[in-house]
Amino acid sequence: MESAQVNPAWMRARAAPSALGALAWLAATAAAAAILGAMAGRGEAKAALVPAAALLAMFLARFPAAGYVALAWTVATAIDLLALPEIRLSSFRFGSAEILLWLTLGSLAFLPRAERRVLARLTTQRESLVLGLFLIAVIGGVAVGVENGATLHAALFDMRSMLFYAAFWPALAALRFRRNLTFGLVSFGVVAVVILQIGQVIVGPSTHLFLIYASDLSSTLTTSDGGGFLRVRPPGLTAVYIVAAFAAARVLWGPRRGRWRGWALSAVTLTGIVLSLNRNMLLGLGLGLCVAFAVAPQKHRFVVVAAVVGTLLLSFSLLTQGSSVGSNPVVSRYASISNYGALKTQTLGDRYYENHIALQRIRHHPIGGLGWGLDYGAVLLSTDDGVPVSTPRSFMHEQYLWIWMRAGIVGLLALISTLVLGVWNGAQWCRARVGVGDGWLGAGVVAALVAVAASSNVAIYLTAPDSTVPLVGVLALAAILRRDLRRQ
Repeated sequence: MESAQVNPAWMRARAAPSALGALAWLAATAAAAAILGAMAGRGEAKAALVPAAALLAMFLARFPAAGYVALAWTVATAIDLLALPEIRLSSFRFGSAEILLWLTLGSLAFLPRAERRVLARLTTQRESLVLGLFLIAVIGGVAVGVENGATLHAALFDMRSMLFYAAFWPALAALRFRRNLTFGLVSFGVVAVVILQIGQVIVGPSTHLFLIYASDLSSTLTTSDGGGFLRVRPPGLTAVYIVAAFAAARVLWGPRRGRWRGWALSAVTLTGIVLSLNRNMLLGLGLGLCVAFAVAPQKHRFVVVAAVVGTLLLSFSLLTQGSSVGSNPVVSRYASISNYGALKTQTLGDRYYENHIALQRIRHHPIGGLGWGLDYGAVLLSTDDGVPVSTPRSFMHEQYLWIWMRAGIVGLLALISTLVLGVWNGAQWCRARVGVGDGWLGAGVVAALVAVAASSNVAIYLTAPDSTVPLVGVLALAAILRRDLRRQ
């Protein structure tokens, strides 16, 4: 019974630091409240946002999935990043999504101790270190741009969207501790995007169902080349693309139980891709699934589905020849994939022009690149009351040359290494978990990363936040699968 006796001195020794800590937090809170109250009293209204930001950070730390999902819903669903309100500090402007990104990153320091310890181990893995090197190269491109003649303000403003790659670490926390919840919420956002796409086609371009910045309307809502069909490319289209790869992998390599969910999500996401009239997405998705087929041990179901889809497409193409269906703008759009001559003079010709200009700049700056904040020489031609007008292009469709030109050869190699590591981790998981219920996740990682990497040769998927936030989610999942596989 002696061991069960309570030692009052020991209890007082433990209670004293706890009481002192509580008093210190109370004093710090009171001092901060007094300072913020004085600032608000002098008319500095932005000080009133600090308590709201602190409460939001506490909420994000309490629910690890909330930060990444909030980012994904903010920039990769129905809302354009530039359409959100901005907060001005001095001469700099910060978007709402940017502030949410930094709050989410800051909240990781206040996770429960056990979760912080696990996340710290994940951040020392090679995937996290390589992505960190990429972000360092991106930030270093600001100094390179200033050295080559850009202003600091222009270089920072040009680079700012690349910082959304830092969402990789909130994605690690979300997928490590609340994987199923994160999957469900992201899928819910994707389904909502496709429903809005369908609604937008029905109501037409006069009514906007998406919150889009005025300058981005022309790229979000356009009439198809054949006319008569509204082409809808919402901010969440890349998320739809990635979820389509995972849904197809669930059908092809997942267990029989619950397979109907994969079929349903595949139907929804493919509808969104078709409504966008993005030919590169269909090609990229097919390529990604073929690579996943090459690395996955189970192949019979893929062969059967591929044979059925191929037969249906061949039958449809034969039926549409000489009929009115072949003149449908949607059908003619996707049928033009096989017409390289027309693609070269239209869509690809514009890409070739950008690549030619960018390669000239890279030859002069092969190591450090041109940096951020500088015009690389390509222009957009338009007319204003019949007068030709040329404006500098602030974008480039060939994303790898763009990264090389802005972040240097180190940034390009770091980004390619990140994608390769993700594909490798997915392939290893897929092969090691044959016959296990979650083995299909590896095939989904492979298909999604290969699809996005391939499409990034002709479309902007590696620099826009609405694409990079879903992309780093896949990279984070690949890193977690590697860790789990090593532990097993």
